[in-house]
Amino acid sequence: MKARLQELEAQLKLGLDGVRMVGIWGVGGSGKTTLASSLYMKISSNFKGHCIVDNIREESTKHGLKTLQEKVLSSLLNTQIKSESVEVGKRLIRSRLSRSKVLILLDDVDDIKQLDALAGSHYWFGSGSRIIITTRDEHLLRTHKVDHVSPVTLLSHEEAIVLFTKHAYNKNSPVDDYEKLSLRVVSYAAGLPLALKVIGSFLYDKNEKEWRSTLARLKDIPETEILKQLKISYDGLRPTEKELFLDIVCFFRRQNIENYVDETMDIFEACGYYPHVGIKVLRQKALITLVDNSHGVWFDMRDLVQEMGHYIVRGGTS
Repeated sequence: MKARLQELEAQLKLGLDGVRMVGIWGVGGSGKTTLASSLYMKISSNFKGHCIVDNIREESTKHGLKTLQEKVLSSLLNTQIKSESVEVGKRLIRSRLSRSKVLILLDDVDDIKQLDALAGSHYWFGSGSRIIITTRDEHLLRTHKVDHVSPVTLLSHEEAIVLFTKHAYNKNSPVDDYEKLSLRVVSYAAGLPLALKVIGSFLYDKNEKEWRSTLARLKDIPETEILKQLKISYDGLRPTEKELFLDIVCFFRRQNIENYVDETMDIFEACGYYPHVGIKVLRQKALITLVDNSHGVWFDMRDLVQEMGHYIVRGGTS
């Protein structure tokens, strides 16, 4: 975590004037909010005003963007602010904050309208201001012309063991063969912090047989909380993009297509997937990667993302 914080803080360039927007991008459950919040707490005292807008994806649906604008203004100006509309809110943010050095964390953005309403331009804020944005969709950050996009780095093997042990190890009732079993969980989670926390907490009060049973079950039925977070990106796809993703999950992951790129794209075209744009969308939502090196060319993804896809195909969810 320390190295990630230092790297992200360096991208904010706190010693420089001007306004800087930095985005943190990655799959659900990868620790974007934890990283952003930790940095926010570390540097917030350097600003005249600071504000966190949590869960924007959900909150904007429940309460509307106008309410979120009012929250930003009220928090930064230390007084209750009301707005007549989203457009009025934009003007208020621009006029009231354009001379203030502020720090704003916009968490879990999933629509460009949210960024347009809450941080529409660098010129809305005073010199020295910093805006941190977390999202599952790289495209939003590029479209909004943020100054830097920071892909979230998942945990190393050693970091994963530490995090899992924090949640799973019960010193009052240690499980037999804990080390071997915990390594199986760490391998399954593949560096995803959410998976380590959820499974670790679930296993905390379980005995060895229950641990083994849980690990066997995970092969067929992913944990609901993990599935829910990963599936948010899938749910945001168009129907053709969903079908393309599921085909890659089932038939094309780690299949070397170096000598068959055109043929593969022709197959996707014949299916009506519009693959040139569809594959770009899947990559920008952190659902797949395209590996191209001396060993070949292939599609890849996180193991848990593939498990989610398999679960959907089996009819576990749609």
